[in-house]
This record gives sequence, structure tokens and C-alpha cells, in this order.
Amino acid sequence: MKFNTMQDSTKILCFGELLLHFAPDSEGNWLNEQSLKMYVGGAEYNVAAALSQWKNPVKLLSALPENFVGNQLESQLKNKGIEVLTEKTQGRIGTFYLSSDGDMQNASVVYDRFPSVFTQSDFETFSDDEIFSGVKWLHISTITPALSENAFLKCLRIMKEARTRNITVSLDLNYRALLWQNQNPHKIKELMPFVSVLMGNIWSVEQFLNIPVEYELNGKFDDENLLKQAEKTALEIRKQFPAVEKIANTFRFTNGEQINYFATLFTDEKLLISEKYNSDKIEERVGSGDSFMAALIHGILKGHPDQQILEDATRVAFKKLFVKGDTIDESINIETL
Repeated sequence: MKFNTMQDSTKILCFGELLLHFAPDSEGNWLNEQSLKMYVGGAEYNVAAALSQWKNPVKLLSALPENFVGNQLESQLKNKGIEVLTEKTQGRIGTFYLSSDGDMQNASVVYDRFPSVFTQSDFETFSDDEIFSGVKWLHISTITPALSENAFLKCLRIMKEARTRNITVSLDLNYRALLWQNQNPHKIKELMPFVSVLMGNIWSVEQFLNIPVEYELNGKFDDENLLKQAEKTALEIRKQFPAVEKIANTFRFTNGEQINYFATLFTDEKLLISEKYNSDKIEERVGSGDSFMAALIHGILKGHPDQQILEDATRVAFKKLFVKGDTIDESINIETL
């Protein structure tokens, strides 16, 4: 599949749940102060917000409550330059609780998103023509199909439709154990024939696609077997799902407060490796992967060389670790990294 370049491209469509992220401090002072930080989040929204900030035309398909909360969120999205297609129904918006020193990938996150207007939606408000009007790229994360059977079927339908319209499809394999407790993550395999650009890591690929990590790993960021496994995993993905043309892996290793970060990109049958980054302390663990995904999409649409795409995405993702909240801010400009 030929990737659409910026000249003939217009909009990037993201489909996913818009969430409120409550960020209490981990010591519990928020209870005495009767105040806690709140951010707008959700994997696909985080991607959309970054892409819009970098002057890409973006459309978000989601669901919002038919009340002042939904109306104010819709206004906020439009102010950020994001075109909004929202299923509006009575109900509540999903939320989650996570302190800034917590991690989305472990038990420190508390979800309160069932039921929500998104998990209850049948996603029948908009026709395919309305959804795909002016769209050249579709992005979804594996969080969305985990939320309800309707959401899974909608992902499957619009990914299939996107392929028939020659729209590039990207998928972020972000595994959240809490969302897959009562269902089989291998159902994600049904989405894979429509994917051109895949992001994740060797462990999430194992969870979703049942492609095992076979090399013995020592748990350290400089383990050469990580790169061997990244290549082996990518080759197996390409064998099983030949439509996938680019496969990105992010590697984030934490040791107490210390962090080491790098990424790989498998494309044209070779594994590219990014520069490695490290820090003694970070400010935020949420949204780094989403900013990487946004930078990957941005670079591909701009037609940049693959190594530059990888380096820019890795740098953006590392910089996001020092920005509070779920989305990037003006300090991260992909054109002046």
C-alpha cells in the first residue's frame, strides 16, 4: 500500500473514548486540600491533540454525554482545532484515577469507565461517508475494541471500510490488563489484516498476537537480545499479516526514578534503531506512547526518511515524560526538536 503524502492528504481520523483523568497526589494530600488535578485524556484523543498542535487536520470520532460536561468538552476540542463527530446520549463520561508517579500499565490505575456514554454507544449516528469525509488516515488503539462488543465491531467495520477507500490504517497495541480481564486479547488478530502501521512492543505483541518472546532477556535496556527479538517479532508479524508495512517498538526501562528509553522501526525488511535517552527523574508516565504514535503518523504523512521519522518520534516521546498531563504542550514542537 502506498502511504498517502501530505500533498494529497487531508484529515487524520481517530476513533476512541474521551476520558477525564483525575490525578490525586500519591500521598493523599488532595483529601485535606479538597483539590485534585484533572486532565482530558484517552489514547486516541492524545494522538489527535498532538497532531492538531502540529497543524495536521484531525477528526475525532467519539461519544459525549448530552449535558454541560459534554458540551464544554466539545468546545474545548474545537478550540484545539479538532473536528468532532460525537455520539450524544444521556449518561456519563468515563474517568480514571492515576497519580503522576503512577503507570497506566500496572495496578496503580483505577478505571471508572463502565458504563459510560462510549461503552454504551451503538455508534450508529454517523454514516461511513460522514465518518470518512476528507479522511486519508485512520488511527485506533487496542484500548477501544476492549471497551465493548459494539466498539470492537465498529473498529472492525471502519478499519475494513478504510482499506476499501485506500485509507492508511494505524493501530497502537497498548495492552491494559485491567481492560482484558474477562475477554481474549487475541481477538485483536481480526483487526490486523487492515493495518499498515503498527506500534507497540515485543510484550504487547505477545499478548495480542500470540507471537512469543523467545530470546532470554535480562531486563536491562542495553540487552542486545531486545533488538534480536524486535526483529524476530517484526518478521513474524509481516509473515502473518503482510499488509503491515511499518512496525514500531518502544522500550521504556525504569529503575526507581531512573529511566532509559529508545525505540525501533522495522520497515523495508530492516530494523532501524533510535538514539537512546536516559534521565534520573521524570515528571509524567501518561501519554508518552501516544505522542510517539502521533509523531510517527506526522512523519510518514510528511514523507520524511524512515530514520528521521523514528528519531523524531522517540525524541517527542521522551520529551513527553517531562510534561504533566495526558497530552503534549507547546514546548514539544516536532519541527524544532
